[in-house]
Amino acid sequence: MMTGYTSLSRLRSITIVFNVMVLLAFTQGCTTNLKDIQDFASLSAESARYTTLVDDYLDFPQRQKRYQPPSRHANLDAMAQDRARQKTSLLLRQSIIETYMISLGRLAADEVVDNTEELAQLSTALESHAPASPQEAEAFKKIAGIVTTVAVKRWRQDQLQNLIEQANTPIQQVLESLHRIVSDGFGGDLQTEEAAIQNYYMTLTMESQDPAGKAALAEWKDLRMSQVHERSEAVQIYGKVLDEISDGHQRLFDQRQNLTKKEVLQQVGKSVKDLRSLLETIKKL
Repeated sequence: MMTGYTSLSRLRSITIVFNVMVLLAFTQGCTTNLKDIQDFASLSAESARYTTLVDDYLDFPQRQKRYQPPSRHANLDAMAQDRARQKTSLLLRQSIIETYMISLGRLAADEVVDNTEELAQLSTALESHAPASPQEAEAFKKIAGIVTTVAVKRWRQDQLQNLIEQANTPIQQVLESLHRIVSDGFGGDLQTEEAAIQNYYMTLTMESQDPAGKAALAEWKDLRMSQVHERSEAVQIYGKVLDEISDGHQRLFDQRQNLTKKEVLQQVGKSVKDLRSLLETIKKL
């Protein structure tokens, strides 16, 4: 037979369990599942760690020595030294994109952002780098300030809209600047290299009287041209990656007041799918 005391005790236990369940449900309900935005930020940060194109840009003068006469090698050595000094500034834009996207992803996941290490590296790079223009310098400064605020004030998911609103203009400027470098700088090198290969092997072939030698030269030319075409494809794909990141972040900005809506998250999910496909392709090259 159940006593009054036992009944009261059991009732209290049931009440406590019920209250805990309600509290858990409420807590979980306060955090919206923004996995698509997390994935977009993660892939964008991953793309910023793709530095193969910078390595190819730095190595260009050395490759050119294959096709240029010794009288031009001193100029190519000077170019190599100049490009080596550019390395930090070239990687800086990618570091800024990566640091920002990490913060964006963690806020979307409702996590506290601890980017102390990234900020320290970014600060060092900013101090040693002269931006290409005052507008770019201001964009660098704004992004660094925003991600610092996120960490210092311990922003969470409820500040995601604020982050996107503040960061869109400067991050678009950084993406545009990097895109221009990729298309004009890296892409321009490849056009020069292709022309140099054509001229070099055409001259050697015309001078040769040996059929076997001409066949070997043709094989070497095909190999070098295929390498250039592969690098050219990587440049084009990376340009598309930057376009996808730019368009995706602009979409987040345009829909910053509707980030939890299903149709908005579906659009972000499409960007994630396209971005992942581009990254998988470029890694195979």
